[in-house]
Amino acid sequence: MKLRFEASDDPLEKITTTEAIRLLVDYYHTSDYYYTTKAKVEEISQYKGTILDSGGSQASFLLQTYTLTKRSFINMSRDFGYYWLRLLIYILVTFCIGTIYWKVGTSYSAILARGSCASFVFGFVTFMSIGGFPSFVEDMKVFQRERLNGHYGVAAFVIANTLAATPFLIIITFISGTICYFMVGLHPGFTHYLFFVLCLYASVTVVESLMMAIASIVPNFLMGIIIELESRDLHAGFWILQATK
Repeated sequence: MKLRFEASDDPLEKITTTEAIRLLVDYYHTSDYYYTTKAKVEEISQYKGTILDSGGSQASFLLQTYTLTKRSFINMSRDFGYYWLRLLIYILVTFCIGTIYWKVGTSYSAILARGSCASFVFGFVTFMSIGGFPSFVEDMKVFQRERLNGHYGVAAFVIANTLAATPFLIIITFISGTICYFMVGLHPGFTHYLFFVLCLYASVTVVESLMMAIASIVPNFLMGIIIELESRDLHAGFWILQATK
């Protein structure tokens, strides 16, 4: 290779890459292209353009909320792990609970059994809300980026996310609550049944809101689960019988 380098007649093969770049830069600074480009840049810099307004979104609050609700609803319906997978799990578990507490009745001796069944159902359904924590974290990442860009505010995001999740929570709680209620044979009557499923819906909604709040603070999945479980244990007084308090 050394003999070939010394025997070569081409001067470009006898200089390094750094030297070749330096020569090209020097030639460019003394060429007509350099002076033409410089004059063109100075000419363009004299133009006064329009200053763009960076004040964020110009859409109204209602339009922002509607758009976010529609986007969140589509995202939740397409993501199988967001609510659909939990719905299947709820159906299977409440069916198993119904077989365990099958027709316990409404007698005085079955009070503890009905209380245990209700605690089991409410505890499990609210506990399974942690299954949507990864999706909550992804939503919070998108929200933080778009919020910094000024596209919408916190209130629009919270309202839109709540409205988009409401149909799925209603489906989950009413289907699982109906299976458990009639298999166990709780108090007959539509008002008793409606009170049961509405309490279940309210509990799930509160826990979903809690998980969204935790996702905004702790983006780590494991830490989010730990914090959610600890927060639930703080108000788990229903596990203790009234006589022992």
